Amino acid sequence: MLLDVVEQYDAEKIALFRGVWETTLLHLAQQEDHKKILSFLGKVGILDLDEKDKVVIFGVPNEFILTQVKKFFSKPLKEAINAVYNPHFSVKFILYTKFSSNNDLLVDLKKLLHIKESKVTEFTQEKKTIKHELSEFFGILFDQKFTFDTFVVWATNNIAFSAAKAVTANPGQAYNPLFLYGTVGLGKTHLMQAIGNDIMAKYPDKVVVYLPTSKLIDEIVTAIKGNKLTNVLKKFDDVDVLLIDDVQFLADKDKTQEIFHNIFNDFQLKHKQIILSSDRPPKELVHIEPRLKSRFALGLVADIKSPDFETRIAILQSKLMSKWEDLDFHLLEIIAKYVKDNVRELEWALNILLSRKAILHKDVEQQDVFECLKTLWYTIEHSTEATQTAVQSNSKWTKNFDLLVDMVAQYYGISVQELKSESRKKEITNARQILMLLAKKYFHRTLERIGDHFGGKWHAAVIYAINNTEKKLKKDEDMAHDYEVFVDWLWK
Repeated sequence: MLLDVVEQYDAEKIALFRGVWETTLLHLAQQEDHKKILSFLGKVGILDLDEKDKVVIFGVPNEFILTQVKKFFSKPLKEAINAVYNPHFSVKFILYTKFSSNNDLLVDLKKLLHIKESKVTEFTQEKKTIKHELSEFFGILFDQKFTFDTFVVWATNNIAFSAAKAVTANPGQAYNPLFLYGTVGLGKTHLMQAIGNDIMAKYPDKVVVYLPTSKLIDEIVTAIKGNKLTNVLKKFDDVDVLLIDDVQFLADKDKTQEIFHNIFNDFQLKHKQIILSSDRPPKELVHIEPRLKSRFALGLVADIKSPDFETRIAILQSKLMSKWEDLDFHLLEIIAKYVKDNVRELEWALNILLSRKAILHKDVEQQDVFECLKTLWYTIEHSTEATQTAVQSNSKWTKNFDLLVDMVAQYYGISVQELKSESRKKEITNARQILMLLAKKYFHRTLERIGDHFGGKWHAAVIYAINNTEKKLKKDEDMAHDYEVFVDWLWK
């Protein structure tokens, strides 16, 4: 078998495969985004150049990466191989778990593509001293794992995400203050930490401080008791960017509110950036002074709402990818069905399952997921069958979707193959887009599954098609009529 032979490769063969792979990647980098290549191909390598069957065999570390590489790079890699190696070769992907760690056949993509970390500019010794003193005083509270790249964006957090990115591009000028709000576990702290980490990378001379409100209160109370409030306020004079998490906890803390009001005003006057978070918008904060609430709303107020079913699955897949792990898709569906309102608990569920997998040295099964959910205090139906029925409610009429596709094709006098093609004829495009909307709205299929069903359309293309169809239905009476015909058929 090939995988057994790979272990026998000598230095000359390894050099050959690496050379072809490096040349292929350099060619691919002319058309594809470097970050995308790094994300999906960082642990991919060439296992064989099969001259007999005219195929290049790539090794992929796990099932999840295999799915993503097939989806996004099958065609680009084939074209690149044809261009740099042999125009008659195809490509094939197989699992090779040893690529999960360092391997001689893997290529250092950062070095090959000259992907560099953000440059750290020189800043004064005085600033270095201030940063060190503030770190000692407030504590080092930034976690490097919280970045914009690891934050999953969905429809109901997109404004908050975009605003956060804008703040890091021009601190103190864009959206000041930035007020983020949403219920527990939706990523407010992640986004605030990402802002801080990004600003520190782009502007190493700026002093950035992140404080949970509870710590802010403790610092002020301790300072008042020790008659050192002036010293604490001077510390804030040296801060350029201040992030205060969970400001709702200022409720009933009258003295702290008064002091923070003064700190806030000073930051505003000096055009220094403030980012705040809460579990509710400023106007709904209770037992907080009106003058403070009005100042919280001076900049941009952005909410973060719970993700929908398909986004929850995307979040789980993203977390798995960051850990270089994979789980069967139907197991992710079960988790996403139950864990609806807390992104943090999605990750907790994954961590429990992956720990169980590592400890027991066996694949995760459906029963493991049920036990995990019970650990997180979720009520599970009494039987496996009942739970499966509940999960399938997210994919209602799944077995009949192909019948719907056939019915729509007959209705418009076109073929199913044309519906799944790249044709841009109006009647085919309209029928395809109506089916995508029906698949999402009534069958609750994920964007990835919808895209795959219609010829491998990209995630963004499916979103555009669905949004565009919803707009058309309000203006195009003929299209709206056809849509109602198909909906009526579903209910018969």
